[in-house]
Amino acid sequence: MILLGGCGRISGLLDHVSLFHPVWAADGWVYYLREVTSTSGSGQAEVWRQRPDGSKEERVLARAPQVSACGAGLFSFLFAGPDGDLGMGLECGWDETELLSYSPADKTFEPLASARFLVDAVLVNGGGGGFVEAPRECGPGGIQLLADGKAYEFGSPVTVGGATFNLSGGDTACESKVLARSPAALGERLFFITAPDSLGRLPLPPEVSPDDLTWHLTEWDVGSATARFVTELPGLAGLAVSPDGRSVIAAVASDHAGGVWSVDVGTGKKTRIADGARAYDPSFSPDGKRFVYVEHFKRLRFAGTR
Repeated sequence: MILLGGCGRISGLLDHVSLFHPVWAADGWVYYLREVTSTSGSGQAEVWRQRPDGSKEERVLARAPQVSACGAGLFSFLFAGPDGDLGMGLECGWDETELLSYSPADKTFEPLASARFLVDAVLVNGGGGGFVEAPRECGPGGIQLLADGKAYEFGSPVTVGGATFNLSGGDTACESKVLARSPAALGERLFFITAPDSLGRLPLPPEVSPDDLTWHLTEWDVGSATARFVTELPGLAGLAVSPDGRSVIAAVASDHAGGVWSVDVGTGKKTRIADGARAYDPSFSPDGKRFVYVEHFKRLRFAGTR
């Protein structure tokens, strides 16, 4: 907080600090984006990190690096990078995203992929491929394959809750698209949330909230191109898969039933393990015994998986 004495304006009192996209990295630190917005204008996200026990917190990067495909981009989101490093999504203008891997130990960057505007990414198979979430013309909600540094449309349709649709959204009319969001993966297993009752309703009219939709946690087997319904979730959720693949954490941002839920992937049984109306962006610890998430975009919360 900064105070200017005398008759000068008091600044800093109205600064708004937002936290998002924490990643519990292999080096034991939790990395996250921190953005400060003041009355003087919009803010710019920085990369920070914190010890899980709260003993230390520090800024890592104040601005995005210069990269050939992007120039001076802006930090958009973080994700788990290859070989225990940190993955970064850089916003390049309004229609492009550059994915980078950052080594905290060496303080070096490596390019991973370049694609149209993305909102999330998850890597598998040592970082050689993965999945990304990309908004469509009908609104948010399309998941694409990531391979060879590029994003590709899924070639096979998926059927969930009686609705058959292209997971990537495809180039068809809005009437045939369904919301699909929050990719999380382990090996050949992709988890995501989808709202089958959004079919024929995109883009959603202003009077329809995501909380009005029925969200399904779904597992997609990439090898066989088949989908399996796991359970219903009480609202729009961010996902994280445990290191052993037996459970999925769902951080639900809902006024009605928000908080964090643990889902047994085999049985579909879900247990509420953290309260709070607005929970976002969960990330497991490397040993799978704890997790971190963001509450109300204001603070990091840590909890055990029980």
